Amino acid sequence: MELQNYYRLLHIEKSADIDAIKKAFRTEIALYHPDNNKSEGAKVRFNLLVEAFDILSNPKKREAYDNMLDATQANKPVIIEPKAEAQYEEWKKESKKKSKDYWNTSLTELLVLDIFLEAGFSGLFSGNLLDGIGDSLGDIFDIF
Repeated sequence: MELQNYYRLLHIEKSADIDAIKKAFRTEIALYHPDNNKSEGAKVRFNLLVEAFDILSNPKKREAYDNMLDATQANKPVIIEPKAEAQYEEWKKESKKKSKDYWNTSLTELLVLDIFLEAGFSGLFSGNLLDGIGDSLGDIFDIF
């Protein structure tokens, strides 16, 4: 099994703080979201970006991931212990579910949702509860 380097994927340093991770995620996700990119490879890249953000934005997952990444040597495949490999695969499954939801959400709604998630309102926003908010706030998110 090969371990994806999420830091390279997001174009950030391993020492990046959560704000840098969020900024990189927003920038990259906007490039590959179906509202902006209909290419064949966009969905694959989009899924990887969600996976990267899901792991790097969670302190416990990030610590475990960094330990796995540190175990690698230059240009050699990663050998992951079975328990860690199972954990990594579970993270990937979780992020695939999120990615599917994010893919079917407009970019504006996705960015609004991210702002609310930062404020701790994640449980309130599932489905299309943000319909209409994007219309009134759309101009604000043009900078993303």
